[in-house]
Amino acid sequence: MNKAEHSAVSRFQEPLVLIAYTLRWVALATVSGAAAGAGIVLFLKFLSWGIELAHGFSLWWVALPVTGLVSSLLIKHVSPEAYGHGTEAVIRAVNEGEGRIPFLAAPIKAITTVLCISFGASAGKEGPSAQIGAVIASDIGGVLRVSASDRRTLAMSGLAAGFAVVTGAPVAGVLFALEALRMGQPDYSALMPAMVSTLSSVTVARWMGYSHPLHASFALPAADGSLFFKLGLLALFFGMVAWLYIEAEHVAAHSFHRIHNLPVRTFVGGIVLVLLALVFSREYMGLGVEIYEGALMGEPVHGAAFLLKILFVAVTLGSGFSGGAMTPVFVIGAAAGSAVGKYFMLEPAFVAALGIVGVLAGAANTPLAAVALGVESFGAGFGLYAIIVAGIAYVVSGHRSINETQLLGAPKASWFVVDPCETCEDGRGAHLNGTAPVNSYLLNVPRRGIH
Repeated sequence: MNKAEHSAVSRFQEPLVLIAYTLRWVALATVSGAAAGAGIVLFLKFLSWGIELAHGFSLWWVALPVTGLVSSLLIKHVSPEAYGHGTEAVIRAVNEGEGRIPFLAAPIKAITTVLCISFGASAGKEGPSAQIGAVIASDIGGVLRVSASDRRTLAMSGLAAGFAVVTGAPVAGVLFALEALRMGQPDYSALMPAMVSTLSSVTVARWMGYSHPLHASFALPAADGSLFFKLGLLALFFGMVAWLYIEAEHVAAHSFHRIHNLPVRTFVGGIVLVLLALVFSREYMGLGVEIYEGALMGEPVHGAAFLLKILFVAVTLGSGFSGGAMTPVFVIGAAAGSAVGKYFMLEPAFVAALGIVGVLAGAANTPLAAVALGVESFGAGFGLYAIIVAGIAYVVSGHRSINETQLLGAPKASWFVVDPCETCEDGRGAHLNGTAPVNSYLLNVPRRGIH
């Protein structure tokens, strides 16, 4: 657009323009958020029905590879846009496109996720919920013929709605959508639409009978120097757990992608999951909600549970099963915290809650969303501890992401500099490599010392 196409706005006219903008978005985000919330709840109820129906199925070891094969055939031949974690697909649509996600991706994502998770694939529900919400919101924008910029905003709002409805944490949902697109550089232009959309979606979800916020049972420890030292060590640990989770998933994806045919790849992944379950336990299959719910209530968790969950999730997502990567974050974080809490002479449930915050901040590069989730779920007093853990874990996890199309907006430490991006047309930042650590041309340490 050239200068001649712009209309000058005086400082007295500006408030009127912004009021009109706000009213437009309140109407648009309310409608799209309500529709997204309804669609997400229907998916979650469908998933619960599928899990209940498959519970106790004696031939699970046959069903798991077969459902992986069937779901991959559906994705490959009906809706390739439904491939991936869900959250990652929305980030790709916003960062690389115009927020356009074909409507068919929503039902196919729902069907394939229910098939996979019901019979034991170790994945999550937040990602598919986010993609379903984004598809609905984005396609409403398409019907109304909004601009490409507005459609991207609607997709981000749907992403926020998906996270908020599943976790019961609206503020965390909004912040997650703003932070998840670009590491170190939140996009606040979508703040108001995402807030309205999330409020609308959560209200509709509760009206439809769905509200499942995180619950925990612990007493907050006294804040002193000893506690802050322990929190620092725990934050380092959770940052490395997030690093391990990301790297494990990337290594598994790289290994399985040697099998070029997606349905065959997922079928083989299903066989590997069956073997792992027979060797270790079926406890690490499916959503794994029981693990983090138990840890948050102070129930004992196996010391290696977080490592085994990482292994199961890496095989699941790396081989192409349909499902999300965020629910595993909660399971891995809570299990890791519960496992080490006693060594720090802290309540295991308290450290399990910190683990969820720390691993989320590090794996998804969303520290503000992680802190908000902690405060909304465990109370305002938890916020001080959450800030420390999320901030350190976010830095320690490095310049990598569980969402491979997340952009690198700014480095996590001043010791690094970002080179001009050679692979992005607009030079805004660099894509994080989905199968390997960030390449050397993206981040460099200055030769003349570290300041």
